[in-house]
Amino acid sequence: MTGLIKSILEQEEIQALKPDFSLLTIISKELAQKAQTIIFGKEKGKELKLLTTNNHPDEVKKSLHQIEQKGYLYQLFYTTNEGFSLALERYDLLEQQEKEKAKLRQQSAKAEGKSAISLMKEEFEQRESQDPAHFINTIIRLSFQAGASDLHFQPEEQGIVLRLRIDGILQTVVEFSHQEFWKYMQKIKFMSGVKMNIDYLPQDWRFSFEAFDRDGKLKKIDSRISFMPGVITESIVIRFLDASESIDDFEQIGFSETSLKILEHQLQKTNGIIIITWPTGSGKTTTLYAILKKLNDGTKKIITLEDPIEYKIAGLQQSQINYDKGYDYETGLKAILRQDPDIILVGETRTKETAQIAINASLTWHLVFTTLHTNSVLDSLSRLTNMGIEPYLLTPALQLIIGQRLVRKVCPHCWERQDATPEEDTVIRKKLTELQKINPEAWKKYQGKIFKGKGCEHCNHSGYKGRIAIIEILEINDQIREKLMNEKQGENLLPLAKSFGFITMQEDGILKVIEGITDLKEVHRVLY
Repeated sequence: MTGLIKSILEQEEIQALKPDFSLLTIISKELAQKAQTIIFGKEKGKELKLLTTNNHPDEVKKSLHQIEQKGYLYQLFYTTNEGFSLALERYDLLEQQEKEKAKLRQQSAKAEGKSAISLMKEEFEQRESQDPAHFINTIIRLSFQAGASDLHFQPEEQGIVLRLRIDGILQTVVEFSHQEFWKYMQKIKFMSGVKMNIDYLPQDWRFSFEAFDRDGKLKKIDSRISFMPGVITESIVIRFLDASESIDDFEQIGFSETSLKILEHQLQKTNGIIIITWPTGSGKTTTLYAILKKLNDGTKKIITLEDPIEYKIAGLQQSQINYDKGYDYETGLKAILRQDPDIILVGETRTKETAQIAINASLTWHLVFTTLHTNSVLDSLSRLTNMGIEPYLLTPALQLIIGQRLVRKVCPHCWERQDATPEEDTVIRKKLTELQKINPEAWKKYQGKIFKGKGCEHCNHSGYKGRIAIIEILEINDQIREKLMNEKQGENLLPLAKSFGFITMQEDGILKVIEGITDLKEVHRVLY
């Protein structure tokens, strides 16, 4: 089926077309050249949009016949010889893309015996012989392959330092001169879509790319890039947002059997407020999204307010905060309540007004999730009361508070069991004594030995690979509500909470040490 849509498609329109490489493979480059006919788009269903000069009608018929045999419909657009030459360049882009994929596969195979960071250093040494755009794309892909959550280009006096945040820790990889890095700065700006001539204002944008992960699987990765002006030059940070890495298994996140039972019990409720307390970089997004995915069974309307939306989840109504346009948490939360929600996520509670609206929503048969920046579960109670939230409003609404930190896991490829040092042994035994009533089995697991990583290529010689949360979880029962009503602060709640089996993050960390998941050095690093 054919139809002439427009007699001439102008060169400017062709240049603006975004190539869909999957469509180009429907007809070969050779046939496209002979017929001067190329696929440049697709409507809903199986209707293709074709661009042709109609200089070779017989060859055009052959290409159309081939398309029809594959079950496609089509629409014809005409263009000039010059316009077609521009469109034909998309095959060259396809070939370039396939070459890059092949190179990435080779790099992935090499990475089995050599870390992605080592490969990155090799690419850096050969950068003068490479196209700048190709080089910077390779660096970005290898950064992701190395397991980095963030890639930093940090200006310093001597040059631009490339650093990777892997498992929460920054590692310096290579260093550029200021003069040399300017050309890479321009390529990064071009590929990310920000304004090229702006270096005096912050700029943020998103872009996507394909890369292999640590396991050699090719993925499409969304990234958030930030440019920030500085004294020397702009600082650049690229955050990798891999939605496929989201964890649905709460045990993988770090929840113990006991804490998971408490969480599952609370998730069955239809109203109340659940708080996750965290400093930046503590895995809040992972935990919240895992909870929402569990609740997202198609029977409830779930609406989120986020700043920013890091991952899009099917079935959720997600809304992006925009302070520049007056769309803050308070405004958004008021709007949500007019959307007939069952479950609400407020990305962060920063003000008394936001807290009051969230609490009132939880008291009117909505299940509300929110986060606070505090150091512990008990600190969050004090924070809310210090905001000016009256205990008579807070206590009936509050159902659960979760506190967490992320610690690095001992590398499974190079771990070894060692005798605990006298200092380590003293700390562990003291905590186990405090846990005796709650978890008497812990003593049996500890025999004076703990696991430590020696360092290998798999963990970039750090001794750690991956992260897990150490967690404290406080279920608000009637006795805790009564004490909170009377004392209006959370500082004196610890003895009462402990009587109900409450385990602090320090204690959960010790339990994960004796289980061989992490080591004492990591627990101390994130908590002290």
